[in-house]
Parts: sequence; structure tokens; C-alpha cells
Amino acid sequence: MALSKTPTTMVSNQTIAAGSTYTSPSSLDLSGAISLEVSFKGTFNASTNAGARVEMFSDPTSANSGFSVGVNDEPIDAMDISHVSGTKSKPAQFKACSKYVKFKVTNLGNQSLTAVYVYALPQTQ
Repeated sequence: MALSKTPTTMVSNQTIAAGSTYTSPSSLDLSGAISLEVSFKGTFNASTNAGARVEMFSDPTSANSGFSVGVNDEPIDAMDISHVSGTKSKPAQFKACSKYVKFKVTNLGNQSLTAVYVYALPQTQ
């Protein structure tokens, strides 16, 4: 059986204000996924004092692709991105155990984070 990888843009060209969050508007269906790579790309202001965090949330019922991420929900996986002056990208392996997932980016810094993208690359069989 052949393996395939289909890249999906989950967050596209967003600006996230200091101390704010942005959650992907649509979910990703991980049915049949055996692995998942998540990549962040964004541009940090030179005077920011902190980085960012990407968290992955799942639908607790595994039946609702339009689920909402609540303020008290806990992620099933996450990665931290340290700040730099300029554009930074970072890939990481995430758990591929849930059916529907969404991604939330938190700007931990004191300046806006611009041109934010989150890409998901599930490997399926």
C-alpha cells in the first residue's frame, strides 16, 4: 500500500496582536493518518520580547468537524517557537490520534506577529 502526503494550510497570512490568539477556522480530518508534521512560519518584530506557541485541539466527540476551541480547552499537542528578529519557520511532529483537529497560535510577545502560517502534512496510507 502506497503512502501519501497532502499538505494543508490551516492558518494563512494572519496578523496576531501582542498577547492574542488565532484559531484555524476549519478543522483537519486525520482519518487514516499515521503521522502528522505541523509547520509554523511567521515574522517577529525586532523589538518583541517573546515567541509564539502553536497548539492542536481535537473534537472530543470525534464527530463534529465544525467544533469550537474553548478558552478552557487543553491541547493534545503543542510546540513553542522562540522569537527572532524577522521571519522564522519551525516544523514538528504532532500526534495523529484524533479524527478532527484545529490549530491555535498564541503570540506570547509584546509586538504584533505578522504573516503567520500553519501548515499540516498528514501522512496517510
